[in-house]
Amino acid sequence: MARWLILVLAVAFAPACSKASQESETKQWPDTQPPKNMPPPADLKIGLKVHGSEKGSITADMLNTTKPDFVDAEREAWLIHTLVPDAAAPGTTVEAVSPAGVSIKFERPSAAGLEPVLFLTRRGEIIVSAIDPKDPFPRYHGQGGRLHRAGNSLPQMGPVARLEITRAATP
Repeated sequence: MARWLILVLAVAFAPACSKASQESETKQWPDTQPPKNMPPPADLKIGLKVHGSEKGSITADMLNTTKPDFVDAEREAWLIHTLVPDAAAPGTTVEAVSPAGVSIKFERPSAAGLEPVLFLTRRGEIIVSAIDPKDPFPRYHGQGGRLHRAGNSLPQMGPVARLEITRAATP
């Protein structure tokens, strides 16, 4: 009798077991990679303040018509002084301000030779970052993860609401 009960229960619960082919249908696969040459967001508007005065804004049209200073297959970057000529003088400070009011300052030129750039990621995000013009896209970009590589240690901020350009007074 016990054997029949075990057999009946096994037959009754067998359909509840799933097959490997059915499990793959429910797995969550990652989204496809974004396309190469992602354009800047159409609604991009980064306010500019130069020496305390409003000086317009950086828009998607401006980025589309200005040749990037650094390009590879997945990224584009414009030196801030390419987009804002007032930021070209030595001793200039570029302050990037987020929509939440958090800011980060980049001295130009920095002691390490880093330059502030407006960076378009392959996901279409705009960030302000410091890069080394000799190696603008080092190998650590996208190389972290399970290998526990250090990743990008350079300062960056995104999204960006405003750039404030100031220059130290000359004595």
